[in-house]
Amino acid sequence: MVHPFLRKLRHGARLTKEHEETLLRLTQSTRTIGAREDVVPLGEQPRYLPLVVDGWACRYTTLENGRRQIISLFLPGDLCEPFGVLPRFMDHAIGALTPCVIAHVRTDAIRSVAQLSPRIEEALWWDLLVASAIEREHLVSLGRRSATERLGHLFCELHLRLGMIGLVDGDELSYDMPITQADLGDLLGLSMVHINRSLQELRKTGMISLRGRRLTIHNLEGLRELAFFDDGYLHRFGPLSLLNADGSDVNQTSL
Repeated sequence: MVHPFLRKLRHGARLTKEHEETLLRLTQSTRTIGAREDVVPLGEQPRYLPLVVDGWACRYTTLENGRRQIISLFLPGDLCEPFGVLPRFMDHAIGALTPCVIAHVRTDAIRSVAQLSPRIEEALWWDLLVASAIEREHLVSLGRRSATERLGHLFCELHLRLGMIGLVDGDELSYDMPITQADLGDLLGLSMVHINRSLQELRKTGMISLRGRRLTIHNLEGLRELAFFDDGYLHRFGPLSLLNADGSDVNQTSL
């Protein structure tokens, strides 16, 4: 099975087998994290870039009264921090929502391969572009979409993000939904009552069903329309490459 990090980055640049082998070597050091455990706690000085290999994780912050806000949702193949840079201390926490396998990517190593290979650098910048765009769209949902629209938009986004790494059943448009309603509420800024009510509304439309923590989308176009979902922000076909197939600079190619 292809590593989810490689499957994802293939959408960002034309990577060769050699490029992928180089990237794969960065992910060899891993550890297993239990559900609800911190990958990197608040205030700690991080020493590596966390990369989710398996499971679902999140970036979150907790107020003094105990209320939590999930800022980012991390799926297999996601770097939890921008490549090549680490903060002096964590002003938020990164935690596992489910049991996770986390790779420890050394910042000096990933910077080195990016400097040596324009295609790898392009793929990593694309990855950062998509991560930033997802967070911007999340702000739009929190500020302007209704509860049902937020939930529908998230389901559409997850369908594409998981599809990019091969974790969607193409025949049924279904995928695992291993997180709780409380997690969904903390991500979408909603109470569990609102989450439950929104789930019921979406079920009544016949657009989705959720059984045994597996979500199936029965009417993708209808769900997209309801949630005002435009997938352009995911840049899933990647940026225009600056390289020809042989690796030469496109700007130096004769017409």
